Amino acid sequence: MKKIISFCLVLAVMLSLTVIPSRAVDAEKKSLMVYTSLNLTFEKPESENYNCKITNNDEGFIAVGANNEGGYYWLTVKGKKATADAPKPVITVTQKKDGKTIIIRKFKITVKPAVKVKMADVKINKGTSTVLKLKNPYDLDYKFSLSKKVVSMAERYRDGKNAFYTIKGLKKGTATVKAYIKGTKTLIGSFKITVGDFKPAVKKSFQSLTVCFNEHMKKTDFLPGGAIDLGEAVSLFHAGGKITAKVKDKTLADVKATEATDVTPEAVKLIGKAAGKTTVTLYETVGKTKVKIGTINLTVKRAKDSKVYAGNRELDNDGIFYENYISPGEKFNLKKAVVGKYLNCSATKSHFDADEYTFTAKSSHPSILSVNEKGVVTCRKIDKKGVCKISYTIVFADGSKATGGGQFNTVEAES
Repeated sequence: MKKIISFCLVLAVMLSLTVIPSRAVDAEKKSLMVYTSLNLTFEKPESENYNCKITNNDEGFIAVGANNEGGYYWLTVKGKKATADAPKPVITVTQKKDGKTIIIRKFKITVKPAVKVKMADVKINKGTSTVLKLKNPYDLDYKFSLSKKVVSMAERYRDGKNAFYTIKGLKKGTATVKAYIKGTKTLIGSFKITVGDFKPAVKKSFQSLTVCFNEHMKKTDFLPGGAIDLGEAVSLFHAGGKITAKVKDKTLADVKATEATDVTPEAVKLIGKAAGKTTVTLYETVGKTKVKIGTINLTVKRAKDSKVYAGNRELDNDGIFYENYISPGEKFNLKKAVVGKYLNCSATKSHFDADEYTFTAKSSHPSILSVNEKGVVTCRKIDKKGVCKISYTIVFADGSKATGGGQFNTVEAES
């Protein structure tokens, strides 16, 4: 009997140290490439805290970051080394509860080797610069091997899985560029840059264009879609060259001079004037030589009145509600402020008559800030919790709408 009791006590102790899952948990299969990351974050009850353990990772296939934060268990994985035929690393997320370790989730990770990226050859004229777009699915930047006598390359910015570089042609010739993962010897791709004296051309994406206008805004280049810089439309322009344009029907569109940038020449931009279709012929002038580049098929459309509001609103970085203080008993004419900034704007020479739109405003808490039918806001009391929001809607005669709003800073009146 003593032996039986002793055996039961030993068994009880062993069970207390055993990981007992609350349910059968199969490992979820996940994969990623080296030099990339995988987000495995998932939701959890805010009151619970989890831990994770990584097995089969003695060779350093992955690096794992994990922490509890509110209603989420943040879990990220970085691919460090391809797993190939080795046992795959396993991430086990657990929770301690009532003296037991409960398995919450499991992940089996496959790390794949880096793959090469297809990179197209580039042509550029001597003394000019252009923007090169390269696909980059990796967390790390590229490092380039190239002839610095022929071209120079500098990183411009990254946007998701694409990287952008500024290329400048220094002298005529060809440079083979090899792209490596920065800090490694992993070759990802290669391409050639040829610097020469090439004939300029209209880019394919610019051969058919649409530009907008609206009769309520005189400075149409502030209208969203109301102007197109033709310096961006030309590939293989020459150093010191100037791009000009001739609009066939000048009643539909006009041109306005623009300055050169580091990657575009001195040129003109198209400005919409009236609805219709026409053609635009582009020329490049270098010194005393003027050469026809190509033709653009242009469509001009009337923009909705709400686009005028949008263009004017974009110019106002801070907005009407920024540091706008109001005390109990004070009033603020919201309609006048909105119309003055976003409809009848002197900077863009835009104007609407009063019968060409309707303005309505609403308060989320009228007992704090009330708004009457004329768009006048009255402060009733201090907004201690910061919950009161004012919204407004503008309906234009053409049926389009614009909405906006924000919160006032309610303060005690100065004594």
